[in-house]
Amino acid sequence: MSIRALAISAVGVAALIGVGMAFGLSFERAAYLAPVLVLVAGGVAFLVVIWTKVIYEAARRRSGSASSSASRSDSSV
Repeated sequence: MSIRALAISAVGVAALIGVGMAFGLSFERAAYLAPVLVLVAGGVAFLVVIWTKVIYEAARRRSGSASSSASRSDSSV
């Protein structure tokens, strides 16, 4: 087994223990629920990323449309 695989496994076990401790689950129960916990974490991460992008794009459009409308009114004079 390579060192990289060992490191990834160690991180996975540490995350499993951390989640188990955070939710008050035994190690066995946390291991049993690991696929569900991964899906929930992925869903939460997806929502955070998508809403961050929505807010960023809305702010960019708002500041972009304000500056472009001001420059259009100046050029028409």
